[in-house]
Amino acid sequence: MEKSQKILLISNIVLVGFVVAVIVHYTLGAYLKLPFPFNTFLFSPEIHFSDFIGIMPIANGLYPFDAPNPWRCYFPLAYILLFPFSLISNPLIAYFIFASVFLVSIVYMNIKNFTCANLTKLQNFQNIFIISILSYPILYILDRGNIDMFLFILLAGFVYLFKSKKYLLSAVLLGIQNAIKPFPIFFLILFLFKKKYKEFFLSILITGLLVIGGFMFLKGGFFEQITIFIKNLLIFKMNYVYNNSNSNAMSNTSSLFMAMKLLFCKYTTIFSTIQLEKVYSYLSLIITAITLFFTQKEKTFWKQITLLTLLMWLLPYVIDDYKLIFLFIPIWLFVSTQEKTKFDSAYAVLFGLLIIPKQFFVLFVHAHGMTQLMSFGIIINPILMLIFMGLIIYEQFSTSKNERLANGKI
Repeated sequence: MEKSQKILLISNIVLVGFVVAVIVHYTLGAYLKLPFPFNTFLFSPEIHFSDFIGIMPIANGLYPFDAPNPWRCYFPLAYILLFPFSLISNPLIAYFIFASVFLVSIVYMNIKNFTCANLTKLQNFQNIFIISILSYPILYILDRGNIDMFLFILLAGFVYLFKSKKYLLSAVLLGIQNAIKPFPIFFLILFLFKKKYKEFFLSILITGLLVIGGFMFLKGGFFEQITIFIKNLLIFKMNYVYNNSNSNAMSNTSSLFMAMKLLFCKYTTIFSTIQLEKVYSYLSLIITAITLFFTQKEKTFWKQITLLTLLMWLLPYVIDDYKLIFLFIPIWLFVSTQEKTKFDSAYAVLFGLLIIPKQFFVLFVHAHGMTQLMSFGIIINPILMLIFMGLIIYEQFSTSKNERLANGKI
Protein backbone atom coordinates (compact mmCIF):
# COMPACT_ATOMS: atom_id res chain seq x y z
CA MET A 1 0.00 0.00 0.00
CA GLU A 2 1.01 3.59 -0.56
CA LYS A 3 1.47 5.82 2.49
CA SER A 4 -1.69 7.77 1.67
CA GLN A 5 -3.74 4.56 1.49
CA LYS A 6 -2.49 3.38 4.88
CA ILE A 7 -3.28 6.72 6.49
CA LEU A 8 -6.73 6.99 4.92
CA LEU A 9 -7.66 3.45 5.99
CA ILE A 10 -6.57 3.99 9.60
CA SER A 11 -8.23 7.42 9.69
CA ASN A 12 -11.53 6.09 8.36
CA ILE A 13 -11.59 3.27 10.92
CA VAL A 14 -10.92 5.73 13.74
CA LEU A 15 -13.65 8.07 12.49
CA VAL A 16 -16.26 5.31 12.17
CA GLY A 17 -15.31 3.84 15.57
CA PHE A 18 -15.59 7.23 17.28
CA VAL A 19 -18.91 8.15 15.65
CA VAL A 20 -20.48 4.78 16.46
CA ALA A 21 -19.25 4.97 20.07
CA VAL A 22 -20.61 8.51 20.54
CA ILE A 23 -24.01 7.63 19.07
CA VAL A 24 -24.35 4.47 21.16
CA HIS A 25 -23.22 6.03 24.45
CA TYR A 26 -25.25 9.20 23.92
CA THR A 27 -28.34 7.10 23.26
CA LEU A 28 -27.76 4.94 26.33
CA GLY A 29 -27.02 7.91 28.58
CA ALA A 30 -29.27 10.71 27.34
CA TYR A 31 -32.33 8.73 26.25
CA LEU A 32 -32.24 5.50 28.24
CA LYS A 33 -30.76 7.29 31.31
CA LEU A 34 -28.23 4.54 31.95
CA PRO A 35 -25.27 5.48 34.18
CA PHE A 36 -21.57 4.79 33.76
CA PRO A 37 -20.20 2.74 31.98
CA PHE A 38 -23.07 2.90 29.48
CA ASN A 39 -22.97 6.67 29.00
CA THR A 40 -19.29 7.03 28.05
CA PHE A 41 -16.40 5.09 26.56
CA LEU A 42 -14.02 6.88 28.93
CA PHE A 43 -13.61 6.38 32.67
CA SER A 44 -16.11 7.42 35.33
CA PRO A 45 -17.14 11.06 34.65
CA GLU A 46 -16.89 11.92 38.36
CA ILE A 47 -13.13 11.40 38.48
CA HIS A 48 -11.64 13.09 35.41
CA PHE A 49 -7.82 13.39 35.54
CA SER A 50 -7.70 11.49 38.83
CA ASP A 51 -4.50 9.58 38.00
CA PHE A 52 -2.72 12.94 37.98
CA ILE A 53 -4.68 14.93 40.55
CA GLY A 54 -4.72 12.04 43.01
CA ILE A 55 -0.95 11.72 43.01
CA MET A 56 -0.24 15.43 43.61
CA PRO A 57 -0.52 15.30 47.44
CA ILE A 58 1.66 12.19 47.46
CA ALA A 59 4.33 13.76 45.25
CA ASN A 60 4.22 17.01 47.22
CA GLY A 61 5.33 15.36 50.43
CA LEU A 62 8.09 13.30 48.75
CA TYR A 63 7.17 10.56 51.23
CA PRO A 64 5.01 8.15 49.19
CA PHE A 65 6.00 5.06 51.14
CA ASP A 66 5.02 6.17 54.62
CA ALA A 67 2.56 3.30 55.04
CA PRO A 68 1.28 0.34 52.99
CA ASN A 69 -1.04 1.61 50.27
CA PRO A 70 -1.88 -0.27 47.04
CA TRP A 71 -2.22 3.03 45.14
CA ARG A 72 1.44 3.92 45.71
CA CYS A 73 3.20 1.51 43.37
CA TYR A 74 5.30 3.80 41.18
CA PHE A 75 9.06 3.72 41.39
CA PRO A 76 10.51 6.73 43.29
CA LEU A 77 11.51 8.67 40.15
CA ALA A 78 7.84 9.07 39.18
CA TYR A 79 7.06 10.99 42.38
CA ILE A 80 10.23 13.06 42.06
CA LEU A 81 9.38 14.08 38.49
CA LEU A 82 5.84 15.03 39.48
CA PHE A 83 7.01 17.01 42.52
CA PRO A 84 7.32 20.37 40.64
CA PHE A 85 3.73 20.06 39.42
CA SER A 86 2.56 19.44 42.99
CA LEU A 87 3.85 22.90 43.96
CA ILE A 88 1.19 24.53 41.77
CA SER A 89 -1.73 25.38 44.05
CA ASN A 90 -4.43 24.62 41.48
CA PRO A 91 -4.16 20.93 40.42
CA LEU A 92 -6.18 21.58 37.25
CA ILE A 93 -3.64 24.17 36.10
CA ALA A 94 -0.84 21.75 36.93
CA TYR A 95 -2.58 19.07 34.90
CA PHE A 96 -3.16 21.46 31.98
CA ILE A 97 0.58 22.18 31.81
CA PHE A 98 1.49 18.49 32.13
CA ALA A 99 -1.03 17.34 29.51
CA SER A 100 -0.20 20.18 27.12
CA VAL A 101 3.37 18.95 26.75
CA PHE A 102 2.09 15.52 25.79
CA LEU A 103 -0.62 16.81 23.46
CA VAL A 104 1.71 19.19 21.61
CA SER A 105 4.27 16.40 21.23
CA ILE A 106 1.89 13.80 19.83
CA VAL A 107 0.11 16.25 17.51
CA TYR A 108 3.49 17.42 16.19
CA MET A 109 4.55 13.82 15.52
CA ASN A 110 1.20 13.07 13.90
CA ILE A 111 1.62 16.06 11.59
CA LYS A 112 5.12 14.91 10.74
CA ASN A 113 4.17 11.31 10.04
CA PHE A 114 0.62 11.55 8.67
CA THR A 115 1.19 14.42 6.26
CA CYS A 116 1.29 12.98 2.75
CA ALA A 117 2.51 14.83 -0.35
CA ASN A 118 -0.03 13.26 -2.70
CA LEU A 119 -3.02 14.29 -0.54
CA THR A 120 -4.59 17.74 -0.47
CA LYS A 121 -4.11 20.08 2.49
CA LEU A 122 -7.72 19.44 3.49
CA GLN A 123 -7.28 15.66 3.38
CA ASN A 124 -4.09 15.89 5.43
CA PHE A 125 -5.83 18.13 7.97
CA GLN A 126 -8.79 15.74 8.21
CA ASN A 127 -6.58 12.70 8.75
CA ILE A 128 -4.40 14.39 11.36
CA PHE A 129 -7.42 15.84 13.18
CA ILE A 130 -9.26 12.50 13.26
CA ILE A 131 -6.27 10.46 14.43
CA SER A 132 -5.11 13.09 16.95
CA ILE A 133 -8.44 14.14 18.44
CA LEU A 134 -10.84 11.23 17.94
CA SER A 135 -8.70 8.16 18.66
CA TYR A 136 -9.51 6.28 21.85
CA PRO A 137 -5.98 6.09 23.38
CA ILE A 138 -5.43 9.86 23.24
CA LEU A 139 -8.87 10.67 24.64
CA TYR A 140 -8.56 8.01 27.32
CA ILE A 141 -5.10 8.95 28.59
CA LEU A 142 -6.07 12.64 28.67
CA ASP A 143 -9.16 11.71 30.67
CA ARG A 144 -7.13 9.66 33.16
CA GLY A 145 -4.15 12.02 33.38
CA ASN A 146 -1.72 9.15 33.73
CA ILE A 147 2.04 9.63 33.87
CA ASP A 148 2.31 7.39 30.80
CA MET A 149 1.88 10.60 28.79
CA PHE A 150 5.44 11.45 29.82
CA LEU A 151 6.64 7.87 29.34
CA PHE A 152 5.20 7.88 25.82
CA ILE A 153 7.41 10.86 24.92
CA LEU A 154 10.44 9.04 26.35
CA LEU A 155 9.75 5.84 24.41
CA ALA A 156 9.09 7.74 21.18
CA GLY A 157 12.41 9.52 21.69
CA PHE A 158 14.14 6.20 22.36
CA VAL A 159 12.78 4.66 19.14
CA TYR A 160 13.71 7.73 17.07
CA LEU A 161 17.25 7.82 18.45
CA PHE A 162 17.70 4.06 18.07
CA LYS A 163 16.53 4.19 14.47
CA SER A 164 18.94 7.10 13.89
CA LYS A 165 21.75 4.90 15.29
CA LYS A 166 22.26 7.22 18.26
CA TYR A 167 22.45 4.22 20.54
CA LEU A 168 24.03 5.92 23.55
CA LEU A 169 21.33 8.56 23.89
CA SER A 170 18.61 6.00 23.26
CA ALA A 171 20.02 3.84 26.06
CA VAL A 172 19.82 6.81 28.44
CA LEU A 173 16.16 7.47 27.59
CA LEU A 174 15.20 3.82 27.96
CA GLY A 175 17.04 3.63 31.28
CA ILE A 176 15.10 6.64 32.59
CA GLN A 177 11.79 5.20 31.45
CA ASN A 178 12.42 1.82 33.07
CA ALA A 179 13.27 3.66 36.30
CA ILE A 180 9.74 5.14 36.28
CA LYS A 181 7.75 2.16 35.01
CA PRO A 182 9.61 -0.91 33.73
CA PHE A 183 7.00 -1.90 31.13
CA PRO A 184 9.32 -1.27 28.13
CA ILE A 185 12.05 -3.51 29.51
CA PHE A 186 11.71 -5.79 26.47
CA PHE A 187 13.09 -3.00 24.28
CA LEU A 188 16.52 -3.62 25.84
CA ILE A 189 16.76 -6.65 23.57
CA LEU A 190 17.21 -4.34 20.58
CA PHE A 191 20.69 -3.42 21.83
CA LEU A 192 21.66 -7.09 21.94
CA PHE A 193 20.36 -7.61 18.41
CA LYS A 194 22.68 -4.80 17.26
CA LYS A 195 25.53 -6.12 19.45
CA LYS A 196 25.53 -2.86 21.37
CA TYR A 197 26.47 -4.47 24.65
CA LYS A 198 27.85 -1.30 26.23
CA GLU A 199 24.55 0.52 25.65
CA PHE A 200 22.60 -2.49 26.91
CA PHE A 201 24.40 -2.54 30.25
CA LEU A 202 24.48 1.26 30.45
CA SER A 203 20.69 1.39 30.21
CA ILE A 204 20.33 -1.20 32.96
CA LEU A 205 22.86 0.68 35.10
CA ILE A 206 20.98 3.97 34.67
CA THR A 207 17.73 2.29 35.69
CA GLY A 208 19.33 0.73 38.77
CA LEU A 209 21.03 3.95 39.88
CA LEU A 210 17.85 6.00 39.43
CA VAL A 211 15.75 3.50 41.37
CA ILE A 212 18.24 3.20 44.24
CA GLY A 213 18.96 6.93 44.18
CA GLY A 214 15.24 7.64 44.21
CA PHE A 215 14.71 5.64 47.39
CA MET A 216 17.65 7.48 48.97
CA PHE A 217 16.29 10.88 47.90
CA LEU A 218 12.76 10.41 49.20
CA LYS A 219 11.92 10.94 52.83
CA GLY A 220 12.06 7.95 55.14
CA GLY A 221 14.50 5.16 55.75
CA PHE A 222 15.99 3.49 52.68
CA PHE A 223 15.18 -0.13 53.56
CA GLU A 224 11.90 0.84 55.22
CA GLN A 225 10.69 2.43 52.00
CA ILE A 226 11.71 -0.56 49.89
CA THR A 227 9.88 -2.86 52.28
CA ILE A 228 6.69 -0.79 52.10
CA PHE A 229 7.00 -0.47 48.31
CA ILE A 230 7.14 -4.26 47.97
CA LYS A 231 4.14 -4.57 50.32
CA ASN A 232 2.24 -2.11 48.13
CA LEU A 233 2.92 -4.22 45.06
CA LEU A 234 1.71 -7.35 46.86
CA ILE A 235 -1.44 -5.62 48.12
CA PHE A 236 -2.13 -4.29 44.63
CA LYS A 237 -1.72 -7.77 43.21
CA MET A 238 -4.03 -9.23 45.84
CA ASN A 239 -6.71 -6.60 45.24
CA TYR A 240 -6.63 -6.44 41.46
CA VAL A 241 -5.34 -9.81 40.31
CA TYR A 242 -6.90 -12.16 42.85
CA ASN A 243 -9.86 -10.44 44.44
CA ASN A 244 -10.92 -7.75 41.95
CA SER A 245 -12.10 -5.67 44.90
CA ASN A 246 -12.44 -2.84 42.39
CA SER A 247 -14.47 -3.88 39.37
CA ASN A 248 -12.65 -1.32 37.24
CA ALA A 249 -9.62 -3.63 37.36
CA MET A 250 -11.35 -5.69 34.70
CA SER A 251 -13.25 -2.93 32.90
CA ASN A 252 -10.83 -0.94 30.74
CA THR A 253 -7.98 -3.35 30.29
CA SER A 254 -6.47 -5.29 27.42
CA SER A 255 -4.41 -7.73 29.43
CA LEU A 256 -4.32 -11.31 28.22
CA PHE A 257 -4.40 -12.48 31.83
CA MET A 258 -7.64 -10.60 32.54
CA ALA A 259 -9.23 -11.97 29.37
CA MET A 260 -8.29 -15.50 30.44
CA LYS A 261 -9.51 -14.82 33.97
CA LEU A 262 -12.85 -13.69 32.60
CA LEU A 263 -13.20 -16.82 30.48
CA PHE A 264 -11.76 -19.43 32.84
CA CYS A 265 -12.48 -18.06 36.33
CA LYS A 266 -15.64 -15.98 35.89
CA TYR A 267 -17.84 -17.36 33.12
CA THR A 268 -16.53 -20.83 33.84
CA THR A 269 -14.68 -22.34 36.80
CA ILE A 270 -12.03 -24.30 34.93
CA PHE A 271 -9.31 -22.65 37.03
CA SER A 272 -9.10 -20.78 40.27
CA THR A 273 -7.25 -17.48 39.98
CA ILE A 274 -4.20 -18.98 41.69
CA GLN A 275 -4.18 -21.93 39.28
CA LEU A 276 -4.60 -19.59 36.33
CA GLU A 277 -1.67 -17.50 37.51
CA LYS A 278 0.58 -20.57 37.41
CA VAL A 279 -0.63 -21.52 33.94
CA TYR A 280 -0.26 -17.94 32.78
CA SER A 281 3.32 -17.68 34.01
CA TYR A 282 4.33 -20.56 31.74
CA LEU A 283 2.24 -19.22 28.86
CA SER A 284 3.89 -15.81 29.24
CA LEU A 285 7.33 -17.35 29.04
CA ILE A 286 6.37 -19.21 25.86
CA ILE A 287 4.86 -16.12 24.23
CA THR A 288 7.87 -14.03 25.23
CA ALA A 289 10.39 -16.56 23.91
CA ILE A 290 8.58 -16.95 20.58
CA THR A 291 8.09 -13.20 20.14
CA LEU A 292 11.70 -12.30 20.97
CA PHE A 293 12.99 -15.07 18.69
CA PHE A 294 11.03 -13.75 15.71
CA THR A 295 11.78 -10.14 16.64
CA GLN A 296 15.47 -10.98 16.32
CA LYS A 297 14.84 -12.63 12.94
CA GLU A 298 12.71 -9.73 11.69
CA LYS A 299 14.47 -7.37 9.27
CA THR A 300 11.85 -4.61 9.21
CA PHE A 301 12.20 -2.11 12.04
CA TRP A 302 8.52 -1.17 12.37
CA LYS A 303 7.61 -4.83 12.79
CA GLN A 304 10.23 -5.28 15.50
CA ILE A 305 8.84 -2.28 17.38
CA THR A 306 5.27 -3.51 16.89
CA LEU A 307 6.07 -6.96 18.28
CA LEU A 308 7.79 -5.49 21.34
CA THR A 309 5.02 -2.94 21.89
CA LEU A 310 2.32 -5.61 21.74
CA LEU A 311 4.35 -7.83 24.07
CA MET A 312 4.72 -4.94 26.54
CA TRP A 313 0.99 -4.38 26.42
CA LEU A 314 -0.26 -7.97 26.36
CA LEU A 315 1.55 -9.73 29.20
CA PRO A 316 1.11 -7.72 32.46
CA TYR A 317 -1.59 -9.01 34.80
CA VAL A 318 -3.35 -5.65 34.98
CA ILE A 319 -2.84 -2.95 32.40
CA ASP A 320 -5.14 -0.03 31.71
CA ASP A 321 -6.19 1.04 28.23
CA TYR A 322 -4.12 4.22 28.38
CA LYS A 323 -1.20 1.95 27.41
CA LEU A 324 -2.76 1.82 23.94
CA ILE A 325 -1.14 5.20 23.37
CA PHE A 326 2.19 3.45 22.75
CA LEU A 327 0.74 1.97 19.55
CA PHE A 328 1.20 5.33 17.87
CA ILE A 329 4.95 4.71 17.71
CA PRO A 330 4.74 1.60 15.47
CA ILE A 331 1.89 3.24 13.52
CA TRP A 332 4.19 6.14 12.64
CA LEU A 333 6.89 3.71 11.52
CA PHE A 334 4.38 1.62 9.55
CA VAL A 335 2.90 4.47 7.51
CA SER A 336 6.35 5.94 6.81
CA THR A 337 8.07 2.78 5.63
CA GLN A 338 8.81 2.33 1.93
CA GLU A 339 8.38 -1.42 2.16
CA LYS A 340 5.19 -2.83 0.65
CA THR A 341 3.71 -6.24 1.39
CA LYS A 342 0.47 -8.02 0.63
CA PHE A 343 -0.46 -7.77 4.31
CA ASP A 344 -0.34 -3.97 4.51
CA SER A 345 -4.13 -3.66 4.42
CA ALA A 346 -4.48 -6.16 7.25
CA TYR A 347 -1.86 -4.34 9.32
CA ALA A 348 -3.61 -0.99 8.78
CA VAL A 349 -6.98 -2.48 9.76
CA LEU A 350 -5.52 -4.04 12.91
CA PHE A 351 -3.89 -0.76 13.93
CA GLY A 352 -7.17 1.04 13.34
CA LEU A 353 -9.26 -1.47 15.28
CA LEU A 354 -6.90 -1.37 18.25
CA ILE A 355 -7.25 2.40 18.71
CA ILE A 356 -11.05 2.69 18.63
CA PRO A 357 -13.35 2.43 21.68
CA LYS A 358 -15.16 -0.85 22.29
CA GLN A 359 -17.09 -0.03 25.46
CA PHE A 360 -20.46 0.04 23.69
CA PHE A 361 -20.40 -3.76 24.13
CA VAL A 362 -20.65 -4.32 27.89
CA LEU A 363 -20.20 -7.72 29.51
CA PHE A 364 -22.14 -8.56 32.68
CA VAL A 365 -20.30 -10.93 34.98
CA HIS A 366 -21.89 -12.23 38.19
CA ALA A 367 -19.35 -13.49 40.71
CA HIS A 368 -18.89 -13.46 44.49
CA GLY A 369 -22.32 -11.93 45.04
CA MET A 370 -21.65 -8.89 42.87
CA THR A 371 -22.10 -7.86 39.26
CA GLN A 372 -19.13 -6.50 37.32
CA LEU A 373 -19.51 -4.51 34.12
CA MET A 374 -16.65 -4.90 31.69
CA SER A 375 -15.84 -3.58 28.26
CA PHE A 376 -15.87 -6.01 25.38
CA GLY A 377 -12.35 -4.77 24.74
CA ILE A 378 -11.14 -7.08 27.50
CA ILE A 379 -11.71 -9.94 25.06
CA ILE A 380 -11.33 -8.42 21.61
CA ASN A 381 -8.13 -6.42 22.17
CA PRO A 382 -5.96 -9.38 23.27
CA ILE A 383 -7.35 -11.36 20.32
CA LEU A 384 -6.46 -8.52 17.92
CA MET A 385 -2.97 -8.32 19.43
CA LEU A 386 -2.35 -12.04 19.09
CA ILE A 387 -3.60 -11.97 15.50
CA PHE A 388 -1.29 -9.03 14.77
CA MET A 389 1.73 -10.78 16.27
CA GLY A 390 0.85 -14.02 14.49
CA LEU A 391 0.49 -12.25 11.13
CA ILE A 392 3.91 -10.61 11.40
CA ILE A 393 5.48 -13.94 12.36
CA TYR A 394 3.63 -15.76 9.57
CA GLU A 395 4.76 -13.21 6.97
CA GLN A 396 8.34 -13.46 8.18
CA PHE A 397 8.23 -17.26 8.06
CA SER A 398 6.68 -17.37 4.58
CA THR A 399 9.14 -14.76 3.24
CA SER A 400 12.07 -16.68 4.67
CA LYS A 401 10.75 -19.89 3.11
CA ASN A 402 10.36 -18.25 -0.30
CA GLU A 403 13.92 -16.90 -0.09
CA ARG A 404 15.25 -20.36 0.66
CA LEU A 405 13.27 -21.78 -2.25
CA ALA A 406 14.65 -19.10 -4.56
CA ASN A 407 18.19 -19.90 -3.42
CA GLY A 408 17.64 -23.63 -3.90
CA LYS A 409 18.09 -24.43 -0.24
CA ILE A 410 14.82 -26.34 -0.01
